[in-house]
Amino acid sequence: MVASGPQAAGSVLSTVIGDQKRWSGAAGSLKSSIELAQRTVLCLGVLGAILETLAAQLAHVSQIEQIKAAHATHSGLAMALGYLGAAALAVAAVVRQWKLGHERTQAWVLSRAGSESLKREIYRYRTQTGPYSSSNPDLELLNRREEILKKLEPYQKYAVDPQPSTTIPGLLDAAAYLDERVSGPKGNVKFFHDRSNQYIRTLNLLNGAVLTLAILGALLGAAVTLTGTQTYGAWVAVITTITGALTAHALAQRYERLTISYRATAERLDGAVARWQAGGAKNLSDLVEPCENILLEENQGWIAGADRQ
Repeated sequence: MVASGPQAAGSVLSTVIGDQKRWSGAAGSLKSSIELAQRTVLCLGVLGAILETLAAQLAHVSQIEQIKAAHATHSGLAMALGYLGAAALAVAAVVRQWKLGHERTQAWVLSRAGSESLKREIYRYRTQTGPYSSSNPDLELLNRREEILKKLEPYQKYAVDPQPSTTIPGLLDAAAYLDERVSGPKGNVKFFHDRSNQYIRTLNLLNGAVLTLAILGALLGAAVTLTGTQTYGAWVAVITTITGALTAHALAQRYERLTISYRATAERLDGAVARWQAGGAKNLSDLVEPCENILLEENQGWIAGADRQ
């Protein structure tokens, strides 16, 4: 059950919870912005390649047309498509530079890391485990808060102030900790399972699209060989470009790696809980510390993977 007490209801915990929500909001906002920019760049890149190819083919048609009206129509349309294709590629470059720069990506990574670090300290504080089993857990929490926030100072402009809350969560016993943090409806085990399933579905869709494009490219390549029509060859190049863009997008999102990591983390959390129960479920610290260390390792792995992008 959740217990209330002077320590849990104090302003120290309320302050740290506010900090955690602030940086969680920053991470969520940056993540949404970056993912939207990535999808925009992908779509504009594909659109630009298609339009430029159409423009080139129509320009070729206009050169061999013998009827003046047709010539003018094809020439004008080719020019319009060429301009549109160039514009799409130019906008993609601007979006990439503006929304996908290193500074914004680094801000997202560190905001998420800071939010998760604060959350870890909040749960250790609320269970009075680890360094918070001391005589002055409030001071310990403030010291650790200061260390975490120090790393986030360069990104204060991205912080998102949370909605004010009138309730402060209390201390946690083992059952409440498991329900809220680990294995409950909103716990991390369910989160990691749900997110890994979402990623594998997205990855399967992308892989299916890549396979379809590869088959189409092979058929068009065969058509070029059999008919000698170079028109098909231009579309083979477009399909190759689109396939590469989709593959790069999947790698950038790390769907496969995160699916494996998230499933493994959920299994490790289940194992930590089972080990604690098998040992007699006596000491709360023997449950909380292994679970928090698993979550810490997952967060560190996520940061290392994001930094390599």
